[in-house]
Amino acid sequence: MLQLWNRWIQDHPRLAGGVLFLTTYVVYCGTLSNLLVHDDIPQVLENPYLRNPGLWTRIFTGSVWSFRGPAQRDNMYRPLQFIVYWALYRLKGPNPAVFHLALLLFYAAAVWLVFRLACKLLPNPLAAFVGALLWALHPLHVETVAWISALPDLGAAYFYLLAFLLFVRAEQSDDRGIGRYLLAAAAFLPALFFKEMALTFPLTILVYWFYFPGKTSWKSKVLHWTMFAAAVAVYLAIRIAVLGRFSEAHNLFRPTWRLGAVAAGLLGQHARLFFWPAHLSIFRSIGLAESLHSLWPEVALLGLLAALLLRKRQPMLGFLIIWWGVTLLPCLDVRQVNLPVADRFSFLPTVGLCLALACLALDGLPNRLARPKAAPAFVVVLGLLMALWTVQDVRSVRRWHDNVSLWDQAYLASPNSALAHMLHGVVLQQRDNKMDAAAQEYRLAIKLNLASERPLAGVTTDCYVLLGQVASIQGRVQEAIDDYNQALRVVPGNSLAYKSAGMIYLPRGDYARARVYFQKAVDLDPQEVEVRFDLGICLLKLGEPRQAAAQFRAARETDATYVEAYAAEARALEAAGDKAEAARVRALIPKQ
Repeated sequence: MLQLWNRWIQDHPRLAGGVLFLTTYVVYCGTLSNLLVHDDIPQVLENPYLRNPGLWTRIFTGSVWSFRGPAQRDNMYRPLQFIVYWALYRLKGPNPAVFHLALLLFYAAAVWLVFRLACKLLPNPLAAFVGALLWALHPLHVETVAWISALPDLGAAYFYLLAFLLFVRAEQSDDRGIGRYLLAAAAFLPALFFKEMALTFPLTILVYWFYFPGKTSWKSKVLHWTMFAAAVAVYLAIRIAVLGRFSEAHNLFRPTWRLGAVAAGLLGQHARLFFWPAHLSIFRSIGLAESLHSLWPEVALLGLLAALLLRKRQPMLGFLIIWWGVTLLPCLDVRQVNLPVADRFSFLPTVGLCLALACLALDGLPNRLARPKAAPAFVVVLGLLMALWTVQDVRSVRRWHDNVSLWDQAYLASPNSALAHMLHGVVLQQRDNKMDAAAQEYRLAIKLNLASERPLAGVTTDCYVLLGQVASIQGRVQEAIDDYNQALRVVPGNSLAYKSAGMIYLPRGDYARARVYFQKAVDLDPQEVEVRFDLGICLLKLGEPRQAAAQFRAARETDATYVEAYAAEARALEAAGDKAEAARVRALIPKQ
């Protein structure tokens, strides 16, 4: 029976790939009704580079969060993420269904690529098909396909896989011309501009040659490898030119024993999540001591060591296991990542483990046991596993429907996560109007964050801003100001703290004080159109109509759909006595 399946897949690889594509689409099509959640909202809805088509060039000249102003510093240069967003925004605006459909099709295409790559690597077509299906259905991947902000992981993985498929084809071809390797290097370059983790690609090639040296001379190998190194050099040159640095981490190339221990703990947690994908959460936190006292770090390290020893007897199995470790390397440095064990970090690495599992079940174990007829039993076991995963996938997709369902689930699944408590506080404040309970969650989030392995200044400062908002709502003005000042002590360039402080005085008619805070917020984040509008209101009330008109103009130039800014600018110009210019601005107001 299995031989018939092998023959059918071998004779109809495109049809088999189509079955994988369609299966993936059906399992995850529930994402099409989901909304924008969490980081999707600022990155899509509030991003002036998307709203204003004329600002697209700025996508290439800043980091991921640069649209929030020069005070926002981060270590992520991913322009292709926002170019895709920009193109999708031009189609239907910020319609979530369009973005989710693009991700779903992208993900299904990646599954097809995994199948094509597995056909080149694994000993039989059925193992390739099962391995790709395992990867398509693994519950760790729901975050990547359901969260629009996970596009960098999806894009990087897609082009990484495409480049490696082209590389393997070049290695296995009779004509190993330089053009084949150039094509693979060209496919690799976009992966880097989606996400930094693609930097492991040249190392993956060296690992492949370690297991499969072939008959090519090392001189030729060096020439071929140099092409991929050149792609990395181009990326690094552009990255450093834009960001002014390679990384914000201090002593990046000076590892310590503590960093090694943390990396081992993280490696163990990634292994645990692959084999036991339960209690998944967008805000998962881990305790280093708890992780190191479990058996998972030892299991992961012993597995990698065993893979090295398989070089002679089972080179493909060994390579696939090492693939997992190599592609995880960027996620094991706690200095470089905010959430060290995020589900999406396993998206590319689990290609190796899923293919290794299929290879072991359908080829390695039956042959090792000298019982080829045992293979159908392993197929049944894997089929039951995939059925359980499918049920979990469909259920997990629902929790990504909106922020409330996502945050509520994260709060239950990650009781030690500072982010989960902070966002649960937001739900209590905005949905349930439970201000005291919300404030309690914010204080607990600060405490958990400061006690974590890597405290995030942004979490602490956001909690103080939220505490200030609660105090302001409850009429405790001075306490609110104190909370905003505390937020600014943690992160001096926090424009939200200045904006929130200004919003205390604006409704009270204290325009002079509100102006001071709004001006500082605008200086920190010139793209924030609402703050510019509020600053313009203050200037207009203070008898400075010309300056007010300039703020309204800047707001509408950033967001050409901001109708209120056009009308406010016209009123300010009329107050300044320039009725002709006011009429011209009114004529520019977009029709609703």
